[in-house]
Amino acid sequence: MLARKMFRDMKHNFGQFFSVFILAMLAMAMYVTFEGHVLSEENARKVFHKECNTADLWVYGESFGKEQLEDIRNLPFVEDAQLRTKLSGSAPDCGDAQVDIYLTDENTVNKAYRISGEEFNPSDKDGVWLTDAFAQKRGIKVGDDFTVKYAGGTFTKKVKGLIESCEYEYRQADGDADVYIENIAFVYMSYDAIDIPVPHTEMDIVTKDGGALAHEDAVAEALNHKYSAIIDRKSVQGLARFDSELKQHESFSYVFALIFIGIAVLVIATSMSRMVEKQRTQIGTMNALGMKRSKILFHYISFSLIASGLGAAAGMFLGVFLGAPYMLDLFGAYYIVPGRKSEFNMIYLVILLAIVVICAFAAYVSCRKLLKIKPAEALRPAAPRAGKKCLAERLPFWGKLSFSAQYNLRDISRGKMRAFMSIAGTAFGMLLMVYGAGCNGLLAEMEAIVFDKTTPAQYQIKLAEDADADEVKKLASSLDGELIMTSALEVSAVKNAASSEKQKGVLTVTEGKKLYNILDLDNEVTDIEPGTVALSRKFADELNLKVGDTVYWHLYTRNEWHEAKIGVIYRSSETQGMTMLYDDYKNTHETYQPTMLMSDKTRDNLKSDAYVTSVNTKDQMREAYENSMEVVNMLVYMMMIFSATCVVVVLYNSGSLSFNERIKELATLKVLGFQSGAIRKMMSQQNVWFSVIGIILGAPFGRASFNMMMNSNGENFDYNLSIRPIAYLEAGIFVLVVSVLVSFMFSKRIKKLDMVEVLKGVE
Repeated sequence: MLARKMFRDMKHNFGQFFSVFILAMLAMAMYVTFEGHVLSEENARKVFHKECNTADLWVYGESFGKEQLEDIRNLPFVEDAQLRTKLSGSAPDCGDAQVDIYLTDENTVNKAYRISGEEFNPSDKDGVWLTDAFAQKRGIKVGDDFTVKYAGGTFTKKVKGLIESCEYEYRQADGDADVYIENIAFVYMSYDAIDIPVPHTEMDIVTKDGGALAHEDAVAEALNHKYSAIIDRKSVQGLARFDSELKQHESFSYVFALIFIGIAVLVIATSMSRMVEKQRTQIGTMNALGMKRSKILFHYISFSLIASGLGAAAGMFLGVFLGAPYMLDLFGAYYIVPGRKSEFNMIYLVILLAIVVICAFAAYVSCRKLLKIKPAEALRPAAPRAGKKCLAERLPFWGKLSFSAQYNLRDISRGKMRAFMSIAGTAFGMLLMVYGAGCNGLLAEMEAIVFDKTTPAQYQIKLAEDADADEVKKLASSLDGELIMTSALEVSAVKNAASSEKQKGVLTVTEGKKLYNILDLDNEVTDIEPGTVALSRKFADELNLKVGDTVYWHLYTRNEWHEAKIGVIYRSSETQGMTMLYDDYKNTHETYQPTMLMSDKTRDNLKSDAYVTSVNTKDQMREAYENSMEVVNMLVYMMMIFSATCVVVVLYNSGSLSFNERIKELATLKVLGFQSGAIRKMMSQQNVWFSVIGIILGAPFGRASFNMMMNSNGENFDYNLSIRPIAYLEAGIFVLVVSVLVSFMFSKRIKKLDMVEVLKGVE
């Protein structure tokens, strides 16, 4: 009997319960889409990193020997350690694609992950093990010859196997503005496979406890401080970039799920309170017939259980079979992880159960008070609420308001929870709509920051690592260009800093010719005062430094520390570190090795020069930048679609509740001669009020939360993006249009209102 009643009531109140279904579905779908992507990636990475025996620490120096390696291996917290050497080269038969060469006489740490062919053999002097993703793009197979040009000459060796590396989950060639897998490769080779002697410049360490930099002091002491830098995976771009991406997606999964569930709880609370109040006499009758209160209570809770349970289940299936696989395919073009696939995780069922329990509890809280009323009392209609003036009636201009405005203000005072639900849902919808509308101008603003302010030059010329400084200076002079040097560095606010007091980033050395600039905190071009350095905002905040303070720094390749005075704090969108002028850098007596030439001129066959690795025009870099923004656009538009759905659901549900709560009042108004259009206009007025308040409350958080979303992608990101005023207007107009359209949905119900049936007395 109760089951039939439940389905009959759900049919009569379809709008409210369908709203709960949609909100639960959106919450679960958002969670599974983002968290499913994270969990699937992490499961694949766990296997990948275990097979590779991924290091916890990377130690760099000018030269390491076997005795030092043994000293490190003897440390109690060290699981394993290995020496290797990295060289830079290019593939002349593959358009001079970048090739990172790893030479080692062991294969124990950061091992080559075999995709096909033979396992990597560090004793094989005749073979080379090549990147699988690069080989697929270039049509290279096991058994083919592969030629590499590097500083010591050129070699050609047979491809013995195709591999991947945990350190190259994210990869981008130095000469590229975006990820192009066909332009970057790495090879593993025997340490004895090349003719020229090279020192071991890197030591990779696996710790037993995963303590990483917590062991820096012990490692430094074991090496007698004869090293340049120690880093953990946070400073390895190939790992850290993906770590940050997954961390961002995990945050999205919980934040948006909680928001949608919060709105669903408000919908349930208002809907169930109204339903129980309306069915007061029915509840009294069931009590009088001997039905237990617990059974009646479960009956009303079951409305929420079914609506939220079916919605969450639908959302889970959408996420598992559509959302998460789409995300995996999308990010598969940017991050290489062998064996990734969309997987079902038991945590989904836990979250589904949590959603259902939360929604059921909301229904329980809404119903329990009325169900405690005695049957004899429940059989009588509820006493009318004591009439009292609402807050608005105390205002001096109350008498000048129209009847419609007065009526709606009184109604809002009687339905505070419904009003709060409408405003909160609309504010959240407005917030996400601002994201979508602002995205139309996002790319133009970011391009202006990068290409019109930071790097306004028409050409970006990448230089080889072994390029002769005098030769490139001649080239720069002939093209009226500006040489730029970039190198990894550590900075600190104190001398002899501990690992926790250091920040790892990038040193940029410029000539101050305005072809490469730094920006102040408002994204405007600023200058570096001679004799000082510029420190990025994030580093300044982390180290608690300000203009005029002293900062200490050193290059990864050298253990000699320098000190400098901070002349300006600047904002860098995607790279944190320090920038200084060439004239100040040369006073440090460090090696000057330019990595890039910015110029407004070029000449024929420039790329054929031995020390030039690539030449990119501004148009090419813009195109690559636009391609790299596709993922951001996808995320923003996905949120915009969900927010539009949220606005429609919330406003429709609010209108439906308002209509059902005021049905006798509306019927009375019709008896008094009010036309259906006038009544609809009165209802529309309230929806518009809620929408305007929601727009006003949601809009101010648009820019701050948008920048928070952009910066959540990693520690290196520091955006301060503005949102065009027109974007707020576009988002606000959309919300208002939805509000008006939702009001029209009730036109038919107002016209068909049976005044006699509604007003004929007690149910």
